[in-house]
Amino acid sequence: MQRLSHPVARMKPAAVVAVAALAWAAQAAAGELLIEQRLASDGALLVSYTPPEGVRELPLFDRSATMSTVWGEMATPADRCAAVVLSPRPAIQLQAGCTSASFRIAPRLLNRYAVYEPAFAVGKTAVMSYGGFYAAALPGHALRWRWVPEGGARAIVAGRVHAQPVDRVVTVAQVAAALQDEGRTSAGWDALAANEYAFLGQAPLETLPGGVLVNDGAVDATRLQAVHEALARTTERLASAYGVPPAGPWAVVASAAPGLRGFRGDVTAGRMMSLRIDDAVPQGVDATGRMHRFVAHEVTHWWDTGVYRVDFDHPWIHEGHAEWMAGLLMREAGLQDAERWRGSQDAALNSCQFARGDRPSATLPTGFNREDDTYACGQVLMLLAQSARPRDTAPVDVAASLFRGSTTPVDAVAIARWADGGDSGPMHRLLLDPKQGFVSALKRDWANVVDVTDLKAGAPLPAGLRSRLGTALMGALMTADCGRMGFWTEVDHFRIEAVPECRTLRGDLRVRRIAGLSPFDDPVGAWQAARAACEAGRPVELGTVGEPVSLACPAPVPDMPIQHVLRLRPQALERLGLAP
Repeated sequence: MQRLSHPVARMKPAAVVAVAALAWAAQAAAGELLIEQRLASDGALLVSYTPPEGVRELPLFDRSATMSTVWGEMATPADRCAAVVLSPRPAIQLQAGCTSASFRIAPRLLNRYAVYEPAFAVGKTAVMSYGGFYAAALPGHALRWRWVPEGGARAIVAGRVHAQPVDRVVTVAQVAAALQDEGRTSAGWDALAANEYAFLGQAPLETLPGGVLVNDGAVDATRLQAVHEALARTTERLASAYGVPPAGPWAVVASAAPGLRGFRGDVTAGRMMSLRIDDAVPQGVDATGRMHRFVAHEVTHWWDTGVYRVDFDHPWIHEGHAEWMAGLLMREAGLQDAERWRGSQDAALNSCQFARGDRPSATLPTGFNREDDTYACGQVLMLLAQSARPRDTAPVDVAASLFRGSTTPVDAVAIARWADGGDSGPMHRLLLDPKQGFVSALKRDWANVVDVTDLKAGAPLPAGLRSRLGTALMGALMTADCGRMGFWTEVDHFRIEAVPECRTLRGDLRVRRIAGLSPFDDPVGAWQAARAACEAGRPVELGTVGEPVSLACPAPVPDMPIQHVLRLRPQALERLGLAP
């Protein structure tokens, strides 16, 4: 994904910036650490630290590798008092004779998904900042956050719009709890008010029932109206379904995001939401439906992680539930028919199979990790839970959720008990048995819901699964030849990058066939043919736009990443009340 660039006014000379920064540095109350944020005239985020008397170094709370980029590249001292050390952990240092230190943060995107960004521009005159990158905590001292809007600007903190400075005090006890947690869970971040976005600046703002919608002025009217309608419909429907709205007001900031290839959204504590929308997404009925699903997913998080509580160590729970609810809301609004909905479930089933295979769910690492697909697998597990749950004739709707009325954190045990109607059953085995493989469980316990068919050469496959299998084969071959992957998947060929480390796959190659078969039309056949060639001691022949290429076999010869195609059975739709 490409990082965004935004036109900004010419930067002030360093000396002028330093004087201005010193002018607005405030005095901290006795025993408090003050972290103050405001917006510079050129769009930079200005951050000032004023520690208690006698404190010269402030360890930053976040210890992730990203901090080296934030404080090593994005941040520059705004006065003579400020310095940063990155090792052994990032920390702010005050020079001798100084009572505060100020920094300029140049807004830019660091994350390829544009979520939880240190600072990103909202048009030319506003910025969103994620507090986690700036949080510091001192044992035995309170923490005071302050956001200062100036010159007609606004500050939006925890969903509330302010024209005057906003303070948030974190008590000594809350600081102690955060330091004891050491950032291992969301509890530490929440205790420091660090797991939140804050908005500073000027941008078009519209008041809606329950909150405000801010936009950067670059989102076109059609997409902005779709966001408006999706917010209104989803918040009203979920408030009705759950019997409770989000606690307090909310704020949504919509921004144009060229180059991000679709939609990117994130929700933080404090009911702040960022929606980034790529202009390249085509307009029309399908695009409107995609926008509604995108917004519905993010809005559901307000209930999953705000009104109710979720086990954050297993993100497939809240991401899967948000995906599941977004699909139901789409069906309810008439924006997705039963066949399209079933196709989305099939795609999720096979994506989860790619990630988990037959590994037991109970043994997977916690948190977001490369060994899982939190969105697809979470959606599948919600599907299975709803399918297993004892019921009479009532169809599934947005109110049929284990989150509704929950007074304890929703975790794997809660999901299993809710689905099985007791303390044992197929969902307990799937989620909690360290010996129960994922695909094996589908075959044994959910045969009435999921059809599991062996992959066969020449057999028709869903388009998404066909593409993933073909890409996986090219990836295995290229990794063996080059040490890494470097290609683009086009409609009918793989476009190979010029990678100097490759032994064979060099130059401007367009690979159309592997071992005599098209991986785009028959990926299973291509996998089997490549494996047969290797087992016979022959190279794998690649058919290209030009001369064919002979590629040495990988060692060991890889197997297909999956052995089955998964499909939702038609009767499952009827049982769930989702049939036409």
